[in-house]
Amino acid sequence: MIGSIVPNRLPRMGGFHATVSLLAMTLASATAQAQTAPEASPPAQAAQAVQAQETSGATAPSGDQGQAVDTAPGTPSAADDIVVTGVRASLQSAQNIKRNATQIVDSIVAEDIGKLPDRNIAEALQRISGIQIQRAFGEGSTVAIRGLTQVRTELNGRDIFTASGSSNSLSLEDVPSELLAGIDVYKNPSADLIEDQLSGTINFRTRKPFDFDGAKASASVTNTYYDLARRSQPAASLLLSDRWQTGIGEIGILASASYQKTAFRQDTISTEPFYTLDPTNAGDAATLATLGRTGQTTTLPHGTGIGEVPGDRRRFGVDVSLQWRPTDTLEFTGEYFRNDYKLRSYGYSYFAYTSGVAITPLAGAPFTYAPNGDFQSGTFVDVPIGNNTSIGARHSVTTDYSLNGKWKPTDRLTITGDFQYVDSKTNNLNSIVGLSGTATTLTQDISGAIPSFQITSAAGLANPATYNYGFYLDDLNNSKGTDTVGRLDGEYRFDGGFLRSVKAGIRYADRANRTNDTGYRYTGLTGAAGNLRYVDLGDFFRGSANLFGDIQAFALPTVLDYDATRATLGVTTTPPYLPSGTNSETQKTYTGYIAAFFKADTLPVPIDGNVGVRVVRTKVAVAGNYQQIDLITAPDGTQSTAAPTFTPVSQSNDYTSVLPSLNLRAHLTERLQLRLAASKNISRPDFNQLNPTLTITEPGTAQIDQQHTTSTGNPYLKPMKSSNLDASIEWYFARTGSLSVAGFYKNISNYIQTVITPRTVTFTDGVTAVYDVTTYDNASKAKVKGAEIAYQQFFDFLPGALSGLGIQANATYVDSQAPSPASQGPVTQLSLEGLSKYNYNLIGIYEHGLISARAAYNWRSKYLVTTSANGTGNLPIFQRPSGQLDASITVNVTPHMSLTLNGTNLTNTVRRTYYGITTRPRDAIMSDRQIAGVARITF
Repeated sequence: MIGSIVPNRLPRMGGFHATVSLLAMTLASATAQAQTAPEASPPAQAAQAVQAQETSGATAPSGDQGQAVDTAPGTPSAADDIVVTGVRASLQSAQNIKRNATQIVDSIVAEDIGKLPDRNIAEALQRISGIQIQRAFGEGSTVAIRGLTQVRTELNGRDIFTASGSSNSLSLEDVPSELLAGIDVYKNPSADLIEDQLSGTINFRTRKPFDFDGAKASASVTNTYYDLARRSQPAASLLLSDRWQTGIGEIGILASASYQKTAFRQDTISTEPFYTLDPTNAGDAATLATLGRTGQTTTLPHGTGIGEVPGDRRRFGVDVSLQWRPTDTLEFTGEYFRNDYKLRSYGYSYFAYTSGVAITPLAGAPFTYAPNGDFQSGTFVDVPIGNNTSIGARHSVTTDYSLNGKWKPTDRLTITGDFQYVDSKTNNLNSIVGLSGTATTLTQDISGAIPSFQITSAAGLANPATYNYGFYLDDLNNSKGTDTVGRLDGEYRFDGGFLRSVKAGIRYADRANRTNDTGYRYTGLTGAAGNLRYVDLGDFFRGSANLFGDIQAFALPTVLDYDATRATLGVTTTPPYLPSGTNSETQKTYTGYIAAFFKADTLPVPIDGNVGVRVVRTKVAVAGNYQQIDLITAPDGTQSTAAPTFTPVSQSNDYTSVLPSLNLRAHLTERLQLRLAASKNISRPDFNQLNPTLTITEPGTAQIDQQHTTSTGNPYLKPMKSSNLDASIEWYFARTGSLSVAGFYKNISNYIQTVITPRTVTFTDGVTAVYDVTTYDNASKAKVKGAEIAYQQFFDFLPGALSGLGIQANATYVDSQAPSPASQGPVTQLSLEGLSKYNYNLIGIYEHGLISARAAYNWRSKYLVTTSANGTGNLPIFQRPSGQLDASITVNVTPHMSLTLNGTNLTNTVRRTYYGITTRPRDAIMSDRQIAGVARITF
């Protein structure tokens, strides 16, 4: 909801339309699904490409262990290799990974050191068929694979995550993409892949010193301009690597670092929940009479508002790896990976709304309605004003230590041991100062693409006399997660025959997470508001919104300093961490698997593949508290919080999962192959979904008429189970040319979905309030089916400079069926959250001579954001169809130096959401366009 506990605001814009237009017209090309790779020629990168093929197309599941597979018929041998570089090298490398993998895999490979096609990992992943992303503050933040968000994240085939109370996986916006050599997406499981995903596994690969033949150095500097924020921010990366022959064998050391600062601003126009008037209710009947709508279905919104939220991100990543090969049969790899991420969002939200309380129309004012009776325009009177200044900040640090050893005692036997320890910490701060007032009139018009509204008050919105203090809310929380993992794998290879190898392994993982949260502390404020600042909203929504003008708000510079905010408001303490604000989760898994790899190349149609089973024992324990916080009202009306009461809650569970899998590949011709796969998999509830902690805080007098929300987990959730069928036909007609079509079907039981249940709470002083409690439940069944098509090609047959033209295109169709929780309003049958039925990428590429350019357009159809969002009156939220254009052009000044110009969100996409049906808009969201200049050197 507009007035909920979420920071809101944004600064200025930029007038670089001419620059954007010139860039868009100049670029004949695009960022790519598989664009990015080594220099793919000399031994360094050639060795990396060979290693990728020998490891089933990516880093093998047990970490740095390589899994040798037989080369597909028709795969070019080293003898007939042609040296390629740049985008062609990246596409060829990614295509070879896909072609030679034993599962269905898609990849993105760094075209050069520190050069993934997009600086944000989620933005790069959206170029792969079957992947859809959601954005936060203008950047990709989360992904869904084939319509499902239950995605596993790995770093070099091992666990990686961001400590959080809300997720078990890595926050994709945290890691600088410059640290990565490539990303592999496994779309169907096999027995040797780690379980715990429904949709797929995303594996991030870093570089190792043995990837290069000798010394290697690379550096880049970047400056990016954000037009809505009107700010520029720098970025830089550095990689140094070398290897030597010594008296104790060959040793290699690689160190890389990346630093990024980014800015953003997000402008939002919101419309509050819609309520249908009930003619049997006396108040609603009177409203219908005032509107002249007696006997007609009529639905009114209960307010509107804006949020202007600027902010900044900082990413700092370090990766250091040491490799030692004492003999030809023994190799050790140790790696230290550290990622440090900071996010700060702040600003203003301003709104006029009544929440669940009836809103009063202005008698005699003109009103218009959609054919179904939904309000489209009109004027209301005496509407409460909310005016918040806020900040939200997150600081996450994840450190990964790993050690891998590979021993080949014979030519047939390979034994690999792997150890990993992950330590992750996150700290969060939220601080909100709320003011109140009353609008004389609120005039709304939501009939256009961008809603407009006007608010008037007796003294004027830019007059400090309009505002009183309302409340102060602050919340501190921190999370710490650790993971200790040990794994032992063995593979025995046979000479010839149908059975080519047998692989078996065991794995133990001990994962723990602990979150401490103060909960939102409410401090009631009274009297005329002070420490105000004039806020110029003239460039809000780039000046295209028809709004109410400028305002006064609590000073943002004060809110940016948490201590100064409390001092100004006379709040002398920080909210305490209480036992009731603590929850913990532990998860131990004991795993064993066996897989057989086979090949029948004497058949009329040669086949190969693998069959195996993975057995996992899972033990989970969670603990938390139910906490209730009452208010104490002094004789003068001042309110303060009472000591909380709490009740401990704990629950444990254990279960065994048997997960068989079969992957088949038929080589129809040397260039055409068919894949078939069948498997079972599980996805465990994440820690947030299991967390039993529930906090109920009594609303103050300034909030009593607002909508009250809270959230909790469900410690009784079961893991989701999926039975999967996959098929893919792939035609590799050139080194960088392919066409593939894939189909998939998933039958899911115990599907976890978000639900909202009302809960009435009566506090010690007799005050009663109704809370919408967001929680989770196991819906009985869900089904996901769909198809993907992907095509890429360079048009080398064209004459001269035109031979540099290329294209990548992919499209995905996903359909789902799942039971929906009860939902008010006209929409009760809902798809899975985050799933667009259709999405596509169209990427133009040009690479010839010194010039390399790309232009990528990504589009997705409407999707369900949530079944019932906080502040929506238990209504589902959908996002309308939207697309975005990104582009880049690179000039390779010398073989060792390049200059790049990147443009992001060149279409100035406005993302719009609505409540179930399009006549009920919710949010219109505008984010930055970005122009970045990059200078890169490599030796």
